[in-house]
Amino acid sequence: MRIQVTSVVEKYIDAVRRNDPKNLPIHPEVIGVFPMNTYQGAVAFIEATERFARIVKHIEIIRLVVDGEHCVALLNIDTTFGTIPFAEHIHVVDGQIVSVRGYYDPRPMLVGQT
Repeated sequence: MRIQVTSVVEKYIDAVRRNDPKNLPIHPEVIGVFPMNTYQGAVAFIEATERFARIVKHIEIIRLVVDGEHCVALLNIDTTFGTIPFAEHIHVVDGQIVSVRGYYDPRPMLVGQT
């Protein structure tokens, strides 16, 4: 199971890295919870990922910690706002991501917004 979960998570990160959200290995009813918003369902998650991927320059995987169906991805995401340390708790079931909970400081992305 560890290899399958790692493979799915790496495919997910690579799809975001390449701004290719159509290849995200997500369940149709995926839930994404992030500091600035929550996304329910594949359509909303893909739309959010498309917007986010536009600001991404590079994603460095620091570490993937896998336990059963769960993976915590520790990342440095280089964006147009600078590098943002990022952690995601990703739940994988039957080769699809059913939920993602992201942890990061959104303040660099909020500078200049009112």
